[in-house]
Amino acid sequence: MAIMNVYNAIDSELRDRTRPWMAPFVWLEGRTGIGHMKLLVISMLAAISFVIASGRMVMLISNLLGFAYPVYATIDLMVQEDVQPETPSLPVPTERTERNAPVTPATRWLTYWITFAAVLIVQQLCGDFLQIIPFYFLAKIVFFAWCALPMEGNGAAFVHRFVVRDHLKRFFA
Repeated sequence: MAIMNVYNAIDSELRDRTRPWMAPFVWLEGRTGIGHMKLLVISMLAAISFVIASGRMVMLISNLLGFAYPVYATIDLMVQEDVQPETPSLPVPTERTERNAPVTPATRWLTYWITFAAVLIVQQLCGDFLQIIPFYFLAKIVFFAWCALPMEGNGAAFVHRFVVRDHLKRFFA
C-alpha cells in the first residue's frame, strides 16, 4: 500500500528527535493529547484555510489541491493496469440500465480530468467575475475533493452518469 508507506514515512519523520519540529509537536501533543499526525493534518488544514480566507494565492492553492492527489491516483491506476492482465470487457449496458451501470476507475479519472480542464478554462475566461463570488474557491476545492474521493460513487462518477451519459453522449454517437 503506497499510502501507508507515505503515512509511515511522514510519521517517522515527525517522531525523529533530531528534527527541529519535534519540540513543538511533543509540547502540543502533551497539552492537547492529540497525536503527531493529527496535529500535522490540523495545522495543514488551518494554514490552507487561512490562505483561502485571506484570498492570497487562493487560485494557485485550489488548483494544486485539485491536481496533486488526482495525478498520483491516475498514475497509480495506469501502473496497476500495466501490471494486471487485460480483463474481458463488460457487456455494453442497455439504455434502460445505463444510468445504474458501474463506472470504471479509468472512466472516473478521465471524467475528473475533463471536468478539471473545463473548470480551469471557464476560470480563465471569467476569472475576475468568479473571484467576487463569495466562497467560490472553497466550493471549487470541495467539489474537486468530492470528485477525487477514492470510492465508486464519487463526484466524477456522478458527473459521468448525469452529464456525460445523459447530455453529452448524443454529440458523439
